[in-house]
This record gives sequence, C-alpha cells and structure tokens, in this order.
Amino acid sequence: MFFDKRGFTLIEMLLVIAIIGILAGAVYAMIGNSSDAKTKSALSTMKSIMPYAQECQFKEDDLNAPDDNHSGGGAICPDSETNWPAIGPDECDYDPTSFTAEKWVMRCIFSSNSVVIDCDAGNGVCTIN
Repeated sequence: MFFDKRGFTLIEMLLVIAIIGILAGAVYAMIGNSSDAKTKSALSTMKSIMPYAQECQFKEDDLNAPDDNHSGGGAICPDSETNWPAIGPDECDYDPTSFTAEKWVMRCIFSSNSVVIDCDAGNGVCTIN
C-alpha cells in the first residue's frame, strides 16, 4: 500500500510551535527589561558625578543646576571646571527644581514605569525611588 503523504504530522507541528514559543520568550525577555538597562545607565551617569559633587562640598560650594535639563552643561559648582554630563537615556532629565546645596535629582519616565534617582554628595549615595 502506498500512501500519498500530504501535510505535517502532529509531532512536527508541536515541535515548530515549541521552537516559536522559545524564541518569542527570549525576545520578550530582552525587550521587557529595557527600562532596567536604561535605569542602570542613568544611575551610572549619576554616580560618575559624585566625586566632582563631593569636591564642591569639600570646597564648601553649593551645587549649580545644569544649564539644560537633558544635555547637561554648566559647571557643577561655581569653582568647578567640570560640567554636568549629558544624560544617557532620552527618557531621563535632571530635575533642577530638586537641586539643593549637596543633592541633585534625575527623573526618568519609561513606558512601563517612572524612576527618580536621588544623589547626595554629603553621604556619597545615589538611591533609586
């Protein structure tokens, strides 16, 4: 008996569905954590400012707010030659209304959540809220 074989077997269909599911899960895992990566990038930028902000505190200078909320610019403090750096993720901005003599704040608004990063030159710590 000779069968005219057409179509796929159930095993072949299940195998293809399983492979597609695994690939979709991997893509979702990479895309789903993009705001975490952006938050870490922003936190890294904020921590890179810390030594300069502490130097200002040592000189008893107050921190200046950046000239532009997103691209930074402007001296960190009156006697500093170091300028505020540009922020990595486009969704993040410095918050000039939250600047004090020793603290600075960055706000990030991602599609899935909002993050506020507070840094304090007095104790040398940046926290994510």
